[in-house]
Amino acid sequence: MNAKKVILPNALMLGEVSRMLDDGHSVVIMTKGASMSPFIRGERDSVELEKRPEVKVGDIVLCTIAPDHYVLHRVNAINGDAVRLKGDGNLDSTETCTLADVCGTVTAIIRKGRRRIDCSKPCFMRASRRWVSAPRLVRRYVLGFYRRINFL
Repeated sequence: MNAKKVILPNALMLGEVSRMLDDGHSVVIMTKGASMSPFIRGERDSVELEKRPEVKVGDIVLCTIAPDHYVLHRVNAINGDAVRLKGDGNLDSTETCTLADVCGTVTAIIRKGRRRIDCSKPCFMRASRRWVSAPRLVRRYVLGFYRRINFL
């Protein structure tokens, strides 16, 4: 039996995901887009989300940055209640939200529906820190190479 793929508008689906996270459930969603490359590849990888009591710099979070506009990006800085976000695949652009706008935190990345990568493991956290702290020029060339080999 073939499974039927259902595509819903992001605002509708992620609004419901946010409600489920608020109710204490963990949720797995398929990702879209390239803003979290090379760690998360859209349309291939899924992420497992949970509502966490605390958000830290380096966490990958699902949040609202405008009404019905959700992003899945890494926390770049926290200043009081203000949170600055940046996608790993974005060289310059950032978004801002408040701690109250954070819907959930990524606890695991699921590659092609099979391999589960725990985001709290030291090796993943080290790789994330190295990527974020790498010079812009290095990230630019690595991303360019990555996109050519993965999307051609």
